[in-house]
Amino acid sequence: MTSTTKLFRPAVTALAAASLVSFSSCTPYQAQGAGVGALAGGAIGALAGDDRGDVLKGAALGAAAGAGAAALKEQHDKKKESQNPSRPKTSRHHPTGYKTQNPFQIISPFKPNNLIDISKNPKTGQPFVSGDYAKDPSNGQIFRIP
Repeated sequence: MTSTTKLFRPAVTALAAASLVSFSSCTPYQAQGAGVGALAGGAIGALAGDDRGDVLKGAALGAAAGAGAAALKEQHDKKKESQNPSRPKTSRHHPTGYKTQNPFQIISPFKPNNLIDISKNPKTGQPFVSGDYAKDPSNGQIFRIP
């Protein structure tokens, strides 16, 4: 068996182990950390070791280290986020429509910028007020009432 074949088989095995470990991680970020760690550990095991077992051990240790490091970073980021209450918690930003001379009509911020009747909110029966959300009937996108 050539030296290339000796390294190629363990590398394929390490890659398979890395994908197995990365798919069993909790979050995509941890899976990425496990995959990168497994590949790096497998490569180090192949270079430093002398058989397939060293490659697999390196891949396993690297995957564990990568997933652990990613989990610690996620935990740190969550803690930092919870300590900064000034940051808005909304995940979506809705643009604001444009006022017209008629207080019961606004212009949609979305193309083709339709004129929207806001005289009656279908949920409440009352007119829309500033800050409410409305939907452009031509494209279904949501925007804020000015």
